[in-house]
Amino acid sequence: MSGKFEGQITLTDYIIDRNNVTFKLCGQCVCDNCLYWWSSRCPYGGCYDDWRAEIDPYDKAYPNQPSRTAWSYWDKPGEQAHWCRGGTFYPAHYCPGFTKYKGCQIKECLKCNVAVYQDGYIDCSLVDTLGCTECYQEFMEK
Repeated sequence: MSGKFEGQITLTDYIIDRNNVTFKLCGQCVCDNCLYWWSSRCPYGGCYDDWRAEIDPYDKAYPNQPSRTAWSYWDKPGEQAHWCRGGTFYPAHYCPGFTKYKGCQIKECLKCNVAVYQDGYIDCSLVDTLGCTECYQEFMEK
């Protein structure tokens, strides 16, 4: 059987459009597919939903709805402000700075391996503690 029935999409249509749908499950969280999440540079602190809960709380957007109780600690302060909890995502799309993560390359550097991301960002464990200049000087001394 081939072709498309009314109201159905093809696998190709799904693959092309899958990045433009709202979230449906926790496993589909956009953060797990974002370059900035993987490289620890997320401007929202690593979780878009935590940020959204602060600036546009769910419970304020829908004030007359009963409490959602499908997750642990649903009754703790601030939990109802989140848009994704209990395995359900409410209308939440990609964050404005989302960039699809395409992987990184691990490369040798002077004193340690570094991760080089698709946008050229280099994640080095020594940069924050030692710095590139000091690392290079120590390397040259040896």
